[in-house]
Amino acid sequence: MICPKKKHNKLKYFLLIVTFFALNPAIMLFGQGGGQSSFALYLEAIKSFNQGNLELAERQFSEVSVKDPANDAANYYLAKIYAKQNNPVKAREAALAAIAKDSSNLWYKIMLAEIYKIEGNTAEAIKVMDRLRVENPMRSELYDGLIELYIQEKEFAKAEEVLKDIEKNIGVNEGTALTRFNLMIFDGKQEQAHKYLEEFDSGFGTPRTATILGDNYAMQREDSIAEVFYLKALTLEPTYVPASFGLAEVYRVRGQYDLYFERVNPFLLNTDVNPKMKIDYMRQILTNNRFVQTFLPQIDTMMQNLYFAHQGDSAIAFTHSLFLVQMGRTGQALEVLHDNLTNYPENREAHRQYLSLIYYLSMWEPMEMKSREALEIFKNDTDFMQFKGIAQLQRGNRAAAIKTFKEILKYSKGDSTTTVNTLTTIGDLTYQEGNKKEAFKYYQKTIKKEPRHLPALNNYAYFLSLEGKNLKKAERMSKVTIEEEPDNATYLDTYAWILHKMGKHSEAKTVLKRAMVYGGKENADILDHYADVLFALKEHDLAFIYWDQAAKLDPTLGIAEKIQKRKSELNK
Repeated sequence: MICPKKKHNKLKYFLLIVTFFALNPAIMLFGQGGGQSSFALYLEAIKSFNQGNLELAERQFSEVSVKDPANDAANYYLAKIYAKQNNPVKAREAALAAIAKDSSNLWYKIMLAEIYKIEGNTAEAIKVMDRLRVENPMRSELYDGLIELYIQEKEFAKAEEVLKDIEKNIGVNEGTALTRFNLMIFDGKQEQAHKYLEEFDSGFGTPRTATILGDNYAMQREDSIAEVFYLKALTLEPTYVPASFGLAEVYRVRGQYDLYFERVNPFLLNTDVNPKMKIDYMRQILTNNRFVQTFLPQIDTMMQNLYFAHQGDSAIAFTHSLFLVQMGRTGQALEVLHDNLTNYPENREAHRQYLSLIYYLSMWEPMEMKSREALEIFKNDTDFMQFKGIAQLQRGNRAAAIKTFKEILKYSKGDSTTTVNTLTTIGDLTYQEGNKKEAFKYYQKTIKKEPRHLPALNNYAYFLSLEGKNLKKAERMSKVTIEEEPDNATYLDTYAWILHKMGKHSEAKTVLKRAMVYGGKENADILDHYADVLFALKEHDLAFIYWDQAAKLDPTLGIAEKIQKRKSELNK
């Protein structure tokens, strides 16, 4: 640590400095030229940085560097801020300025190497780290960083040289052994790497090395050998979670489920394990419906342990709620996400997850209310506006929904996916409102932005066919959709209906038969269209069979009256 050249007479101020820097060993005091006011600003800048307010911290550190040009630490923190803001050029300039003011500072040079890495200038990063290694032969973290750079450049021989220096200066330990193991793996020497680690583990084994060997054998489906290494790791450290988890997986694969649940729950309860890793694992478990149904109480306990360990994690809360929904416990699922939202009312993800669940549960009135609440916090957020628009539509307020989706267009500039989907939605809703001319304008806008946007092409083509207008244009658009998705029954139906409208009944029949294969038999509209085509081809008996099927599937289509009308036409 660099001591301040300018002494301060007040004991209170001296104690403040001593205490502050004892708690923050990475912080360097600035040199001569700074007064108490610039130091106070420096402390505020540190506070802003630690709180994640990078914009304010940048302004404060910049002001410090002006007031106290000798303050090398201000440049160092500016370099860190610029790196976080993905501005490597300014970060490099700031790091170089810090080094110019204090060329002996190790951390400034490490920061410069990191910036070179961000810029993709690995050669310069290697030069910096190599000089530091020579200057600081006992600092193992410098060796590790240099080895990582050489591996990145696939210069394995040079990485090997550095590793030998580590072993010479520091000795062989777990860190060097795992570095050598990984180096061999990267160099394609898997068998040699495995043999080396086993030799190291036999004499100097640690929970980590034993667990890695157990994992390797588990991947090779050598469960018995994997179990030996996991048990060795747990003998060395009974609470070592990676080994306990590996052993749990061995038991699960073997079908020893009592031992599996005994081992997996400590893993889920351990708060030090990355929550995302746990979520990914539980999602894999939940995909096995048979396993879940067989051991539902135990799986329920696993989910509760996961939730208990990370009650402040929105992703965990959402995963737990999905499990509860899967189990038919929707009330509990809502409580979990409602509690999460209550605890984190300013968290966007908490709002989105709660809205996603009530959307899934078709709770349209609460969904509209909650989306409005979210929009009060997250102004003009297009995701929450979409929730609101869908809720309005489902509640029968189509005019309000159109207004909401038009509002989305104002704030989705730059987001082409949201824009084209919204344009298509407005086209659909406007057509349903009876404003066909405006609907067609929105479809045209969509297709102009994305010429192969299939939903817009399909709907525009179908509505043109219902109008009996521009059938050739409709056919061209519809043909694009079935070329892109030849097994989509809806798109096939539209194309066939246009052909039918153009008098090409035989071609329409062929296309509709394909639609039947891909789900058309479960769709009353498609069955109705197929019957219309058959009737036009004078296959009357078959047409009435399909009309009967359509009427049973959806009595609201008025097909029973249609059948009577067609039969009376035949009797004339």
